[in-house]
Amino acid sequence: MKDAILTFLFIVVSLAVAAIYKIPLVIGFAVALLLVILLVLKKGFTLKDVAFASLDGFKRIKPVIYILGLISLLIPAWIMSGTVPTMIYYIVQWIEPTWILLFAFLIASVTSFVLGTAIGTLGSLGIIIIGVAITVQVPIALVAGALVSGAFVGDRCSPLSSAFHLAANSVDGDPKKMFWRMLPTTLFMLLFSALFYFILGFFVKPTNVIENLAVTNLLEDYFHISLVTLLPIIVLFGSILLKVRTIYALGFGVLTGIALALFFQSQGIMEVMQNLGYGYHHENQGLEEVLRGGGILTMGQLFLFITLASMMNGILDKAKLFEVFMKKMFEKAYSLTSYTARTVVIGILFAIVGCNQAFPVMLTGRSLKKTWVEAGYNQEDLGRVVCDSALVTSGLVPWNMVAILSAAAIGVATLDYVMFAAFLWLGPIITIIVSYFSDQKVVTHEKKVEPA
Repeated sequence: MKDAILTFLFIVVSLAVAAIYKIPLVIGFAVALLLVILLVLKKGFTLKDVAFASLDGFKRIKPVIYILGLISLLIPAWIMSGTVPTMIYYIVQWIEPTWILLFAFLIASVTSFVLGTAIGTLGSLGIIIIGVAITVQVPIALVAGALVSGAFVGDRCSPLSSAFHLAANSVDGDPKKMFWRMLPTTLFMLLFSALFYFILGFFVKPTNVIENLAVTNLLEDYFHISLVTLLPIIVLFGSILLKVRTIYALGFGVLTGIALALFFQSQGIMEVMQNLGYGYHHENQGLEEVLRGGGILTMGQLFLFITLASMMNGILDKAKLFEVFMKKMFEKAYSLTSYTARTVVIGILFAIVGCNQAFPVMLTGRSLKKTWVEAGYNQEDLGRVVCDSALVTSGLVPWNMVAILSAAAIGVATLDYVMFAAFLWLGPIITIIVSYFSDQKVVTHEKKVEPA
């Protein structure tokens, strides 16, 4: 119990101090990692044990590094190709800016459910909608929150989502049964999130049509606006639907964008290379505000952060610092509601200290499966709670890798959009409420069948 509390405090306090004094978070996290290493060494682990655990953790996240690198290339490639400018050009002309938050949430929800990936959704659709938001001068933090919320709909419950299947596997549940068990919370989370963005839309103050037309005119002046430029989107989405691995799908999207930039937009090879390396920049100040971001050479700090996070992940997995804490948590649990609430707390805690999405999902599911089954509760219900806590709240933690990738994909920091990602923080609340009403149904049924 003491080890779990210390580990949690090491991470939270180190990062909080770094944030307060405006020190790079990667330095704060490095301090937390050092303190955790000292803790496990004190428990009897050797430096060799720590090194192998860190290496094991790093091996697991190599695909994440590849995805981050490809996203950093995809953003400038899609801008130079005209893909992003063309989408902004058409969307700005027909969308009602007041409803851009609701639009962003709904279109990201549908797209992520079809694709089964939050990062794939944000890496393609996200940069386009953010560009539209900047064009109509709606605060991008609000739009980013709506996009991330929608993107996690697919991660949480799409049949094509690897995270969803990981959760089902971790509790030894049937994915189809778990999907239907999750349906009540899914519908309530979607409904309340949509209502949140609908109401929030009344408080945004978009620019008028004349100002929007000024931007669309600039886009026409500097880019060939054509449906041909949508080819990278078709290639990326088509690849994912054909079950091509996300890494390869993103790679195809990048290459298609570069080809269009060179041969359709008549960009010079040196200009293309510079934008891929340092991020996209435009000579026109009006377009510089709308079209920006990416660049493989700008991601150095994020790469370092992910490396340190993977080392922390490997050490926590090896040291099993949270076993006593979990046993203690369920000593006085007596109902589905109390089991759910405790699982939510554990899932969120693991999302905070685990540093990636897979770790809290696997650890929460595997560690608590036996506890739930012995108490007579359904494995698919446990899977539902894991998805509504550990899986979605990972996107709210700035040092969790899924949040890092999400922020990189849309160019908006996690701390900026976290308050507006309604779907993510509604999950833990609604899943507890659903369990409470399930408890009430069981009590009512028992009373009805009780003999006179």
